Amino acid sequence: MATLEDLDFPKAVLMRMIKSSLPDTIAIQKEARSAVSKSATVFVSYLAAAANDCARVDGRKTIMPNDVYRALEAVGLAEFVPALVVQLEKHSVLVKEKKEAAAKDKAEKEEETETDDERGEGVGEADVDGTNAEPVDEANAETVNGTNAETAEPAVEPTTDLITNPINASTTETHETDAMDIDDPDAKRQRTE
Repeated sequence: MATLEDLDFPKAVLMRMIKSSLPDTIAIQKEARSAVSKSATVFVSYLAAAANDCARVDGRKTIMPNDVYRALEAVGLAEFVPALVVQLEKHSVLVKEKKEAAAKDKAEKEEETETDDERGEGVGEADVDGTNAEPVDEANAETVNGTNAETAEPAVEPTTDLITNPINASTTETHETDAMDIDDPDAKRQRTE
């Protein structure tokens, strides 16, 4: 378990909180920022322990917002409870709105996808796993990316220009490796031997 010395608020968050509560004309020293950080860590730890005690009294292991309110009252900071209740309510409303907006966006995207599918647009039939599949050339049963759709093996393209591959001039097919090795004399010797 971490000790209080190991725990600190993120510096950027702490500085935003400090700057938002002070006038723009006030500067804060590095040591003062460190003191605020340590004080905040101690306060949060103390409040969490007090809220945990309130939850245990009620026979629960989970700290609820009411436990935090009672803990603030127990440590002598009851005047902060009304403001905290208002802020927590605002936060809950924002979270709820974000969830509703995300659900609405998701529903709109799904509806758009269904509409595209009904029109025959968008994803092809070969797209079973949700990835974008290559369109299939029905005439050759070969995909656009050069893979045979039935066997999933690289397709061999026939060539009519036998000059491009003098080694295999007797065949009507050129393999990719033959065309690439044409400039390599050692590769030619190995193939002819």
